[in-house]
Amino acid sequence: MIKTLKTLIDAGRVPHALVIDGGTYESRLLCAKELAAALLGETEKVMADIHPDVITVLPEEKKKTLSVEIIRKMRDDAYIIPNENERKVYIIAKAELMQDYAQNALLKILEEPPTFATFILLCDTHSYLLGTILSRVAVFTLDDEAVNTEDESYSASLNIAKQLAVKTAARDGFAILSIVSCFDKNFDQLTPTLDILKTILRDALVLKNGGKTLISGAEDEAKLLFEKLSVDELIYRSEGVTDIVEAINIYGNKNLTLTRLVSKLSGGPND
Repeated sequence: MIKTLKTLIDAGRVPHALVIDGGTYESRLLCAKELAAALLGETEKVMADIHPDVITVLPEEKKKTLSVEIIRKMRDDAYIIPNENERKVYIIAKAELMQDYAQNALLKILEEPPTFATFILLCDTHSYLLGTILSRVAVFTLDDEAVNTEDESYSASLNIAKQLAVKTAARDGFAILSIVSCFDKNFDQLTPTLDILKTILRDALVLKNGGKTLISGAEDEAKLLFEKLSVDELIYRSEGVTDIVEAINIYGNKNLTLTRLVSKLSGGPND
């Protein structure tokens, strides 16, 4: 995951909104600060929590939820130009504490964000967030760091994810099964590959919504999915891949997982 973010930063393609889940609260917060420091080109102030253009959004003291009032206040502040930098970064440190009203308030600015603002949502798992929020963010998980830090392994996962995206666009279940069979002997590679596939599907949904910011590094495959599948089909596949990744972490049943994956990628919401 860290490698993917660094690649996006170097390419100037960091999404305006992203979710970091998995790991511990401390590891997520550290990752968010490092990302903010890279975006602003200022490490010392950001890590010391004194940079005026990095705003950490937290619940009020002794409150158990992140209120809609706090999100609205952040939303209003986001339209004010930065103080010292060309960018502003908002770290919503406990996004899982947002109730639906607060998430809907956040959705309004994610739909039409200021060009200089970046929003980083931190939570235990992105399943706490509404589907409307998830359709407008990129999700990065702190699990499987060791896999993604290896260039060769990441490249292999990207290549397989691209192949799966092409065959998913074609609804070719037999071809998907042939590709998925490679995980039978290398099951550890399945999760990082699906993480990349989720990002490609996310890019296709961005295109469906009229957006232009693609982050997967697989623009051709995202455009093919955009052209061949409906919004409902894309959402069905994206949610299916997310469910499978979560099931891997809980159960790890290889044969059942691979069978379900083929079904989710080749089927549809009405099947």
